Amino acid sequence: MKRILPLVLMLLLLSLLCFAETTIVVHYHRYDGNYEGWNLWIWPVEPISQEGSAYEFDDKDDFGVKATIVLPMDLTKVGIIVRLREWEMKDVAKDRFIEIENGYAEVWLMQGVEEIFRTKPDTSPRILFARLIDFYTIEAYATHPIDVEKDATKVSFSVDGELKKIESVEKAVATDLKRTNHFRVRLAEPLKEEDLCKDLFLSVDGFKQSRVFAIEVLDQLYYDGPLGAFHTTEHTEFYVWSPVSKRVELLLYEDYTQTEPSKIVEMQRREKGVWHARVEQNLEGWFYRYHYHSYGKVREGVDPYAKALSLKGKFGAIVDLSKTNPEGWEEDSFVKLDSYVDAIIYEIHVADMTGSVTSNVKNKCSYLGLTEEGTRGPNGVTTGLEHIKELGVTHVHILPILDFYTGDEEDKDFERRYNWGYDPYHYMVPEGCYSLNPEDPYARIYEVKKMVQTFHRNNIGVILDVVFPHTYAVGEGSVLDTAVPYYYYRITKSGDYLDETGCGNTTNSERLMMRRYIIDVLTHWVIEYHVDGFRFDQMGLMDRETMVLVEKTLRQLNPSVILYGEPWGGWGAKIRFGKSQLMDLRIAAFNDSFRDALRGSVFNATAKGFLMGALGKENLVKRGVVGSINYDNRIIVDFAESPEQTINYVACHDNHTLWDKNFLAAKADRRKWTEEELKSAQKLAAAILLTSQGVPFLHAGQDFCRTKNFNDNSYNAPLSVNALDYERKAEFIDVFEYHKGLIRLRKEHPAFRMKIAEEIRRHLKFLESPRKTVMFLIEGHANKDDWKDILVIYNGDTVEKQLTLPEGEWNVVVDKERAGCETLYRVSGSLTVPPLCTMVMYRQ
Repeated sequence: MKRILPLVLMLLLLSLLCFAETTIVVHYHRYDGNYEGWNLWIWPVEPISQEGSAYEFDDKDDFGVKATIVLPMDLTKVGIIVRLREWEMKDVAKDRFIEIENGYAEVWLMQGVEEIFRTKPDTSPRILFARLIDFYTIEAYATHPIDVEKDATKVSFSVDGELKKIESVEKAVATDLKRTNHFRVRLAEPLKEEDLCKDLFLSVDGFKQSRVFAIEVLDQLYYDGPLGAFHTTEHTEFYVWSPVSKRVELLLYEDYTQTEPSKIVEMQRREKGVWHARVEQNLEGWFYRYHYHSYGKVREGVDPYAKALSLKGKFGAIVDLSKTNPEGWEEDSFVKLDSYVDAIIYEIHVADMTGSVTSNVKNKCSYLGLTEEGTRGPNGVTTGLEHIKELGVTHVHILPILDFYTGDEEDKDFERRYNWGYDPYHYMVPEGCYSLNPEDPYARIYEVKKMVQTFHRNNIGVILDVVFPHTYAVGEGSVLDTAVPYYYYRITKSGDYLDETGCGNTTNSERLMMRRYIIDVLTHWVIEYHVDGFRFDQMGLMDRETMVLVEKTLRQLNPSVILYGEPWGGWGAKIRFGKSQLMDLRIAAFNDSFRDALRGSVFNATAKGFLMGALGKENLVKRGVVGSINYDNRIIVDFAESPEQTINYVACHDNHTLWDKNFLAAKADRRKWTEEELKSAQKLAAAILLTSQGVPFLHAGQDFCRTKNFNDNSYNAPLSVNALDYERKAEFIDVFEYHKGLIRLRKEHPAFRMKIAEEIRRHLKFLESPRKTVMFLIEGHANKDDWKDILVIYNGDTVEKQLTLPEGEWNVVVDKERAGCETLYRVSGSLTVPPLCTMVMYRQ
């Protein structure tokens, strides 16, 4: 009986769980009356967190539309988003949450209103959003129109309850009718700086009033003094910019596990909205947060300028950064780079490089794992750091290691919780999930410095992938939005966070303190971590003026700094910061047209490119060969003013790996492809990238036919999908050796690395060749090359080609099987070029 009772209780518990359910009733009202396409996205949060699902509004009532959702589990909290169709937009950008009691919750949601109502709210007209443009001007957007002439006397504005005289009410958009939802209010007297932290309200008779948020006006309070925590053994000073706060409190904790602060310090407001506190004691090892009293709420957040963090980034940590330096750090320096075109970039992910059991790296998935030397895998192939060194690249591009939200710092199970890291949380501190001891604020900083130092000792530069156009979240999920609500983000006229990134929000680099923050973050990583360059995610959403300042500032710190990014980033990005806007900047952009010419469209897995015999790609390939410059004013013309501005690539972390893409295209093709042909296509891709003008970029593992099992968006797939399998390197060692030889060829022969457009036009000549081939001559000791003339032939066809060579005897250094600098054999007259093959030869 004693044995049976626990079993009965367990079965009873399981049966209760199986039959448990949660019912959520959601009412939704839109002032515009247009409900077409709007639906709900709901996901369980507590007691278990799960992926979300879409739910339709399937009923109507006098409030609007209604949905009743029954979830087969007992929940106490769910997340909810009102979205348009498949994420075309969100009604409210912030993730919102519903608390549930006894398996039931009923809520009311209103268009553009963040609050979740527990009882039916008033749907009469309201001002949805009001913002302070400058010290004279308020801009507002209402649910219903007003007549800016007839209704002007109905508009009022108050500061801490005191009415201010209004000079005029006008249309916000000149082309609007005088009866409009979108209007501006002009004050008779300007507000003062100290007014910005007061209670500002705009009212219209018959409308629910709106609090006025200071946004554009804050650019007039630009501050260039110290920000962050500054520690000495005698005292620590704290500075934070929050001009809209009435009060700011510094919360100090002796230990990050505390639920209540050990000490609360009232901060003092200084000019330009900066708050300051000085604590007269040695606070090394303490932790801190801020309380911001703004807009009628108390918001708690971590210092945006925190230089160290507690576990999971809950607190800023007060550290002595000099104690994070590895031995010999003072002698560490940047990798010297005369020109971007001298770089050969290898894109890696910290966990991918060392995470596989085949790596034999001791500290897998960690910063220090990338410092381990002498590691070997199957058949004795090099792995991890040794693999990168053997390959011979000049720079590693590391996917985001700035602290991101989805990193699991506690159990670090990368099979269960893997992420690329494009969800930034804290910008000035390394991510803790790659640290061996994330509980210690010093550890992750030391480990990243040690990793950088190790790469530098091997003459390999370090480029960090940075994500400025969006943050993980807004509101309480953003250290920026907590400090100064709305200011750092692009906001619609109705107060919604603009989602140009597809990630729920878009930061506003035009805002002066956001621009300063970007510069300060980058400067910190260059000075404190000796980083050699940056790749900008969704660079198309950052304004040109910010990028100009980025380049100017960083090049003063390191003349060899390398900067590049995506030329796109969201709807309209090419207009805001398209490739053409690079102009004379020494900033490069990923060359998507060259990529698609070589491999076929990334949006169609079955589309073939030049590498697999596609028709009509020759001129597109030629544009890439010359570094995408204006070569002939006719056909071979592209976006770059200089070859430094193009990042030439065929694969990166996004989309299918090159091998997977070509495999799928081959599978869909009418002809039967062999593995050897796919290997030839892989080699051909490398040869084109490494013999073209511009900056070559290789995806980690591309050099040994990396596969992700056909997953084209593996950002959160298990480590087993993403990690480099060095068994595969052993299997495709000939492809690896081919890449290694091409890299050596490029590094030893500057003719492939001409620095200016005029030099390319003068020395590089295309020669006539059959369809699906490209042949060109680099002549006259280009860029002071030892070889007088270099002939390069690409055959992208699946059949061999007969070509007539320029006169003379040619020394072949690259053919279908081998690549390097040594002469393999000599040819003259005519030549049969094998299918899917590159040949490189020279004459003195």
